[in-house]
Amino acid sequence: MKEQCPGIRFGLLPGVPDADGNSTTDPDGVRIGSARILTMSPDGTATAGTLYLHGRRSQFAVRILGATGRVRVLQFHQGTRTWRTR
Repeated sequence: MKEQCPGIRFGLLPGVPDADGNSTTDPDGVRIGSARILTMSPDGTATAGTLYLHGRRSQFAVRILGATGRVRVLQFHQGTRTWRTR
């Protein structure tokens, strides 16, 4: 994956709030349940949570809805300081 997307890492860029608008001191980028393990099952359910990815200048959030396994991708816009669906 590093060859296809150089510079992409898990985490939050400094000063970027999480997708819920909270400031955080934990920049690791993994917000998946208390065990911090993402699971997906054959019936379509998954562990709910958010994974944060960033490059040098762009910040993204991949949100997983547990009940349906639905995935949404959000991008943080620095000018307006808001998260928007991609």
